[in-house]
Amino acid sequence: MSVEKEGDNIPFLCGVETPLEIHYDWQSSESLGTTIIETMMENAEVDSTAIPVSLYESVDPDALEDLFQPRQEGIPRMNGETTFAFAGHYITVQGDGKITIESELGHLKRTGGNVLLAGDVPEDMLDQISVQLLGDPTRDRTFLFSQYGKSPETARTQLALSGSPNESATIVVHEAGARSTVQVQASESKQRDKIIVADTFEEFNTYIQDQVSQLQHQQNGFDPAELRFCFDSLRLLLEEKNTETVDRFITTITQTIRDVQGLGHYIYPGKLRSQPLQTFQSKFDITIELKIEADGVKQRLHLHDTDHTTRWFPL
Repeated sequence: MSVEKEGDNIPFLCGVETPLEIHYDWQSSESLGTTIIETMMENAEVDSTAIPVSLYESVDPDALEDLFQPRQEGIPRMNGETTFAFAGHYITVQGDGKITIESELGHLKRTGGNVLLAGDVPEDMLDQISVQLLGDPTRDRTFLFSQYGKSPETARTQLALSGSPNESATIVVHEAGARSTVQVQASESKQRDKIIVADTFEEFNTYIQDQVSQLQHQQNGFDPAELRFCFDSLRLLLEEKNTETVDRFITTITQTIRDVQGLGHYIYPGKLRSQPLQTFQSKFDITIELKIEADGVKQRLHLHDTDHTTRWFPL
C-alpha cells in the first residue's frame, strides 16, 4: 500500500464532490501524463510535492498515448477506453480524448459502500466524522441506526448535530436488559423516530436486515447513497462475541448495505491497529483513522480498492 509522506496538511484528493472531466487532444504538444497531473493538482489545490507517487507507477502514459493516437492515415481512434488507479483515484481515458478522474472516496459517497471509522480519540471526535457521513441535511435521506450496547440517545444526538429530521430515522437497539429502559424512553420522549429493541443478538441481526428491506420498500427503492446506516459500537461487539460470530455478522450487514447501494459507517472507538479489528478491516471499502497529536486531531484515509493511504490531515 502506498503511503504519502507526512508534513503537508492537505491530502491529494480531487474529484470528490463530482468527477473531473477533461478533453485531451491527441495531437497536443503537452503529454497525456502532464495533462492529467496538472489537472489533478489544480483541482486538489496542491503543488507537486503533495503528489504521493509517480503516475508511471500506475500506468505508462507514453504507451497509453501510442494506444490511442490516430491511425497512420490520420483517422481518430474514437473507440476504446481504459481505466487505472492512481493515488486513490480512478482515471478513465477514452479513445475520443475524454478523461474522467474520480476519487475512490467520491465514488463511495455517490454509489454507496461501507466505511470503518476508528480511532483512540474522545467520542465527540468520532461523532464529528459520523455526522459528516450522515450526509447533507438538505438532501432527502433515510437513516438507520444500529446501536449495540449504546443508548438511542447517541443516535439522536448525531442526527441532531447533522441537522436532519428525526422522523426519518429508525433505531435498532441491542443492549442486555435494555428493553424496559428503552421502552420507557420511547414512550416518554417526544421524539418521532422509530425504536426497535432486540432481546437477542440473533434478533438484532435479523431486525437490521428486515428494516433495510422495509425502508427500501417504503421508498420504492433507494437512490444510490440515499440510505445512511450507522453501527455503534464495533468495539463492544468484538469484546463480547467470538471471531466467527462477528465475521458472519459484519459480512451479512455490509453486504445488505451494498445490495441497496446504501452508505454505512461502523464506529470503533479504539486504535485501528488493535488485533481484533485488524481481522475485519478488509470487510470495509474505506477506513477513516483518527489520532490525537499536540496540534489537534488528525485523520487519514485508507482507500482499499485503489490500495492507497493518504497523509494525516486535520479533522
